[in-house]
This record gives sequence, C-alpha cells and structure tokens, in this order.
Amino acid sequence: MANDVASPHRSLVAAVVALSLAGCGHLNPAVQYREAARQLRFSLDRVEPHLELAFPLEQSRLKLNVAIGVENPSDLGLRARGLEGVLKLDAQGAEHTLGIIALPEGVSLPSRGRSTLKMEMRFGYADIKASWPVLSAVVFRQEPATWLLDGQAQLDYLGVAVTVPVHVTRDSGR
Repeated sequence: MANDVASPHRSLVAAVVALSLAGCGHLNPAVQYREAARQLRFSLDRVEPHLELAFPLEQSRLKLNVAIGVENPSDLGLRARGLEGVLKLDAQGAEHTLGIIALPEGVSLPSRGRSTLKMEMRFGYADIKASWPVLSAVVFRQEPATWLLDGQAQLDYLGVAVTVPVHVTRDSGR
C-alpha cells in the first residue's frame, strides 16, 4: 500500500523536475513579453519641417513633425510608455545634432499590427539660426541628407517594463 501512495507523488515530482530542467519560458509571461519586444521593427516614416515666421524674427519658430512607424509581428499587444531619442541630420558631409525628441504620451502597439508614433520638435530663433545652413539646404533646396533617430523605447506589458533600442534613418532630397 505504501508503494501505491508514493507512486503519484513521484510522478508529480518527476514532472516538476522535468519542467524546470526543460525551461519554463513558455509559462513565464515576462520571457514572452521580452521576446515580443525584441521583435518590434521601427521605421522613420516622416520628418516634416514647418517654418513659422514671425515679426520680429526672434519670435520665429521651426517645427519638425516626426512619425515613427512601429510594426509588432508578435501575438502580444504591447504598450509604448515612451520613446526618446536624439534627432540628427547627416548632410553636407557632417552629422548635425538637432536635439532630443520624445513621445508625449503612451500608445498601444496591437499584436500583428502597425502603429504610428507622432512626435514634434520645436526650435526657437537661436536654434534655427545655428542650424539654418544645413536645414535650409535640406528642406528648401532638397539637397541629399539622411535623418537619423537614435534612442530607446520604454515598453510595458502587465507591469513588466522593458527598454529596447531604436535606431532609424530616412533619406531626404534624393
């Protein structure tokens, strides 16, 4: 009789040991979430400059509307809590840092779907004046250049936070 009672317990212990040795990645949502986050594909869809001239000129502004595409091929819907990066312009044989751009609010990234993250960067007169030679060449004269965004996205799924790198480019004027 003692062997009959011990037998089911041995089977249960053997199953638990087998699962722990085989790995429980498929049972751990954090592992699945981190894998889904690594599968995200980012693209720099648009950079649209808008010059807002004012008089006196010191009150003029330059606004860049930036659209980042995010493709989520996984089965998990994710949430981007934030995205921040340095926006640069590679033009006229040099790389010009324009500034830091950030996502103003979180956005859902549906499973097997594509989302667009919209951000805006504003420059005051002093910034416009410093960047004017390269910006005017690219924006108005359509000289070849490459927009670059290097940063990171902060994602969240069921309270598990993950940060993934974002490195995207877009050619302009070519």
